Amino acid sequence: PAPADRRPSWARDAGPAGGSPGSYTVVVVDGDPGSAEAREALTRLAVEGPRAGIHLVCLAETAAASPASPLSQTYEAACAAAPAFRECGAVALLSGDVATALRLLRVARTGSGAAPGPVGHGTLATVDAVSPAWAERFARALAPLRTNGTAGERHARVSAPLPRSARLLDELGLARATPASLMARWADAADDTLALGGRVTAVLGAGPRGPVAADLVADGPHLLVEGVPGSGRTELLRAVVASLAAAERPDRLGIVLVDGRGGPVTDEGPGEGLRVCTDVPHVTTHLTANDPVRMREFAQSLSAELKRRAELLGRSDFVEWHTGRALSDRMVAQRTAARRGPAGTGGEPDGDLDPPPSTTLRLRPGAARRRAEAVPPPLPRLVVVVDDLDALVSPALGAPGRPAAGSVMRALEAVARDGERLGVHLVAATGPCARTARTEPVRQATVRVALDAPEPPGPDAPAPGRGRLTHPDGRVTAFQGGRVTGRIPRTATLRPTVVPLEWHRMGDPPARRQVRELGNGPTDLALLASALERAARQVSAAEVPSLL
Repeated sequence: PAPADRRPSWARDAGPAGGSPGSYTVVVVDGDPGSAEAREALTRLAVEGPRAGIHLVCLAETAAASPASPLSQTYEAACAAAPAFRECGAVALLSGDVATALRLLRVARTGSGAAPGPVGHGTLATVDAVSPAWAERFARALAPLRTNGTAGERHARVSAPLPRSARLLDELGLARATPASLMARWADAADDTLALGGRVTAVLGAGPRGPVAADLVADGPHLLVEGVPGSGRTELLRAVVASLAAAERPDRLGIVLVDGRGGPVTDEGPGEGLRVCTDVPHVTTHLTANDPVRMREFAQSLSAELKRRAELLGRSDFVEWHTGRALSDRMVAQRTAARRGPAGTGGEPDGDLDPPPSTTLRLRPGAARRRAEAVPPPLPRLVVVVDDLDALVSPALGAPGRPAAGSVMRALEAVARDGERLGVHLVAATGPCARTARTEPVRQATVRVALDAPEPPGPDAPAPGRGRLTHPDGRVTAFQGGRVTGRIPRTATLRPTVVPLEWHRMGDPPARRQVRELGNGPTDLALLASALERAARQVSAAEVPSLL
């Protein structure tokens, strides 16, 4: 028999055999089960179930009653609505305007052969009834809670509507960008065995389930941004440059910027195109398509860089080359004693030790330096960011860079074809152009962004930069592009604040605070570039040579 302390107070002995030795099961029956077979099964379960530890809770809806209503009438109406109700050992009657009065009675046989019924006056109580609004708040409060399952289980995340605008540094988790926070990210990237040679992760903005990012190593190698003028193409490219720099050291990742139109006006209005990103230490080269001499020099330098990488890698690709380099760094060559020539001939030493004229051995510090110089320098990843690719494919008549646009396009097409093996990635933004769709950079782009056309200004209109990211497997993720050239918001200049959160609001979608920018403060990009510069100096990052 089940121990007494494990039995509920409402469980009755089911004959000489006692109760169930196992756990208890409660079956809740709401109303009439329907078919005659189901009614018979429930009635049998109500009679014989307690021996197996199975108990019933039957719910039956009757006409509205008050505490003064005849008890027998209400009970018979409940038994007619739910046949198994008569076999239950206790009955609870809810009454009142909102069903808040509860009378709990026991059911017993009368001894006169009549059907069993409730006896006595029972116990009166008040039910803690709740409104639908309260029930919704309670359900939302329970929504974030998860069962304590295995570590590998994944739960569905709460989806929130896209914000009207987004700040890139908030999506990067760098609301207060400091050299220490950036160096911590760089150290994590250096320890990532899945990102050998450099991490190339571009955060685009805010999505329905958090930041939306494109990994140019796992999903790439190339990214294409398509949108009409005014859709936020240039600002999205700036966000890509900023997020790439925040994810990796400048000596493990180099960025080359190309402004296809070469003018100081972007599709968002007056601005400097990609020139505002040149303060980022990762940026080694910036080209504007208005100088034919520099454009041809850039095309030659980029082609020479691809050739140099191909010769250095040989038959290996970028990841294989860095894997072999990482393994060789862990191997310690066995030191050999210096060979001495015949007596009096002054043999040439070839080890770490000089043959001394006496019995004392002296270390040669120059040997380690020469051995380090013999090792090839680290090969960083290279990302070529091109704005207005369509202007290079079809330059306007009279454009200063029109004579040299073809040479730049041929170099970019070589990057699109061979860049994946050589560790060179291409991020290009283009407007509507029929000729651009037939170029190699567009055909080789495995990750694509389609920006929406700008909406008329209004209180609910989203800022430029809203679009959809299409992954290689066909998944599409909507996002709001993160702005990086906006002024630092007032909240970013204050200390972190603690905001009380009521428990019944825990399940609500996260509310985004309105960002108020400082009218005369620096931009987020300038703040990040300054922190990146200081972090690069503290880690003694080697400077990647420019292509010009």
